[in-house]
Amino acid sequence: MDNQSIAKIFEEIGNILEIQNQNPFRFKAYYRAAQTIENLSQELSEIYKADKNGLTKIPGIGRALADTIIEILETGKSRGHDALVKTLPEGFLNMLDIRGVGPKKVKLFYTELAVKNIVELKEAAEKRLLQTLPGMGEKSESEILAAINEYLSTSHDRRLLFDAMQQADEFVAHLGDGGSGGKNSATSKLIEAIEPCGSLRRRAETVGDIDILCASKNPEKIMERYVSYPEIAKILSQGSTKSSVVLKSGIQVDLRVIDKESFGAALQYFTGSKEHNVRTRDIAKRKGLKLSEYGVFDNDKMIAGKTEKEVYNAIGLPFIPPEMRENRGEIELAEKLGVKGEKNMPKLIELKDLRGDLHVHSDWSDASQDIETVAMAYKKAGFDYIAMTDHSAFIGITHGMDENRIKQQWKEIDKLNKKLAPFKILKGCEVDIHKDGTLALPDEILKKLDIVIVAVHSAFTLPEPEQTARIIKALKNPYVKILAHPSGRLINKRPAYKVDMDAIIKTAVENDVALEINSSPSRMDLQDIYVKRAKELGAKFAINSDSHHSSHMEYLKFGVFVARKGWLEAKNVINTMPIS
Repeated sequence: MDNQSIAKIFEEIGNILEIQNQNPFRFKAYYRAAQTIENLSQELSEIYKADKNGLTKIPGIGRALADTIIEILETGKSRGHDALVKTLPEGFLNMLDIRGVGPKKVKLFYTELAVKNIVELKEAAEKRLLQTLPGMGEKSESEILAAINEYLSTSHDRRLLFDAMQQADEFVAHLGDGGSGGKNSATSKLIEAIEPCGSLRRRAETVGDIDILCASKNPEKIMERYVSYPEIAKILSQGSTKSSVVLKSGIQVDLRVIDKESFGAALQYFTGSKEHNVRTRDIAKRKGLKLSEYGVFDNDKMIAGKTEKEVYNAIGLPFIPPEMRENRGEIELAEKLGVKGEKNMPKLIELKDLRGDLHVHSDWSDASQDIETVAMAYKKAGFDYIAMTDHSAFIGITHGMDENRIKQQWKEIDKLNKKLAPFKILKGCEVDIHKDGTLALPDEILKKLDIVIVAVHSAFTLPEPEQTARIIKALKNPYVKILAHPSGRLINKRPAYKVDMDAIIKTAVENDVALEINSSPSRMDLQDIYVKRAKELGAKFAINSDSHHSSHMEYLKFGVFVARKGWLEAKNVINTMPIS
């Protein structure tokens, strides 16, 4: 059972307890645990396997919660959760997936209107029944109906890249180590090459299923090992070179085994995208060649196929990194440069290029560790600096920072900078943008900060002109350095707010404000299509973790993935630079 599935169980327990008017301390404990589990960089199963008491060492996980996790890990379910779910009508909890609908509203809809699921909630809103309820009104009803339509129009069977990568890595590890022995195991010796491909390899923000490509001279043995994976819920098909299974988490995993001589061609083909592949096959055809998953052929003679680079070179193109293969101009650029121009392809940014993280939180606001613990973790990981950017007090986040507390924090940072030098902690704040575009802190404080990050955390449903004007006004403040998570979306949970992104990008460029690529797996925001557009308009970027625990620095790689899909190089990203 993966972390995302366990976190969902805990969140549902908290929701049901809140709906039932249980002790707030109890249901909030489940909410906090769900958030912690969802953001862990290590699987709970690995923690438990390494140390039977390791789960209780996770912040916010006491003995009782740890026992529930162990039960889920060992049995695939929680009896307490199952019992709670049975007290509710089928489909009841799905209403909580609607933006703006929480446990209190769900309970209100049920007790007053006998609404039991999303379909009935939509019917009630269309009949204008919601606006008659206590605390509701015409505007609230309209917003809920819009949120329902958004939900129903969104695919909910796609997993976050973070989740899919973890599951793919575990499956590949299972195939590679044979269960005991790593590189020296019998199974490992059978594998000549292995790689997840498809949208996962292109680092798409969500993944529908997992495709794994393997080169081996003994595919039958590989397939035997493949279908023995303990997390398999159902075997859909099992062949000599291709098999499909569904894991207990619900995601489908397909494995193809091919000859090593064709591995590069198959990797290129099964990585996609479909549109990219159509273009490359057309180019091959124009040159009198045939490109397929088996190789590049001149009549019946195979002239390339072992590596992706030789496949691209055989049809006259330089190697194109997987993240760029979306038919967004990469083919035109590659054709223009040709094989000899490969050195002029974008040198895409890598994780190792980042020298600091400019969006980090501590227990001064809503994170779980003190500043020194966070800073020491980053220093140990090889970073040169971080910006401590705890929340302003405006949105009511626990311990949000007012002017007095910010000044107190500066004193602590000054002491730590002397202790940790040459590592540097920059003084910053994540400042809320008010509805009218003003900021939650006065200029006399902002001008003394090293880094001012501004962000929208409220009034997500403003009409596009108002939302755009609000952000533009904030970006024109002379002390603002970074716009955090520019679209405000949460993948599969909350859509981006309506905004003229081109206008936002142009204003950021004009005012020398960097656009954040927020690396949180549930955000990955700014989206790659806007990153590419912003690069074309001359924007600067910051790849930040939005860390609420030092382990979240691992999320930076997801921001790098987005940056690479937007064709960014290290020179486009401000936190690849030293502190001047």
